[in-house]
Amino acid sequence: MFEVLGLAVGFLVGLTGIGGGALMTPSLILLGVSVERAVGTDLAYAFTVKSFSSVIHKKGQNFDSKLFLYTAPPGVAGIATGYYLLKERIVHGDILTAILGVVLLAVSILMIYSGVRHRIKTECFACEKYCETFENNGGNAYWLVIVGFAVGLLVQLTSVGSGTLLTFAVLNLTNLKPNRIVGTDLVTSTLLSGLALLSHGSLGNVDTALAFRLIPAGIFGAFAGYLVSRKCSPSVLKMAISASIGLASLTLIAGKF
Repeated sequence: MFEVLGLAVGFLVGLTGIGGGALMTPSLILLGVSVERAVGTDLAYAFTVKSFSSVIHKKGQNFDSKLFLYTAPPGVAGIATGYYLLKERIVHGDILTAILGVVLLAVSILMIYSGVRHRIKTECFACEKYCETFENNGGNAYWLVIVGFAVGLLVQLTSVGSGTLLTFAVLNLTNLKPNRIVGTDLVTSTLLSGLALLSHGSLGNVDTALAFRLIPAGIFGAFAGYLVSRKCSPSVLKMAISASIGLASLTLIAGKF
């Protein structure tokens, strides 16, 4: 069963590029895995898959070191803060599940909004509004420090946010080319996922046996999804995944009240 889940989530990520952590964590919870172990195990899954992808993007020059410095260090601080909250049992159990539900709901709304916006307006990757390197326009980019910290904290607590939330924020706060944003955020999210994985491992929240059942199937599924994505438009499926994540978030939230 878990191999099928890893294959399905990997395929959807390869096909659409979205929904990895937002699909895996609630699915594990619904299959009876505790929220802490679901988050830790999903981080092992996410880190493995993202490591391969980030290397490819970095080799393709889709990486901006200055943007990385704005988001990665505060993200690491967020990871450390989340680790303290988990270690001291300040956040756990029902509270952690409720936080996960709220984050998933926010992710689904942002994904739907981004999808609708893209359908209304086709982005131009060569026009003057985009630049090749990161620029701090009017001080707005300093908000990225706050965003980076918040994303790091959420990744540590829920395993969700390093992809959709960070990318959405950077797209709206900078004029960097979208392909470079995706590549840089992928490297940042790999770093954050790796650090969060280490901390969850030290807390005993990673089910190694389960992770080894999910990861190989996930990699195979992601490759298959990538091949299919070259032959079809995944836009409708992206909206369906967004709605599914929203439904999963509402289910988790309702279960706590």
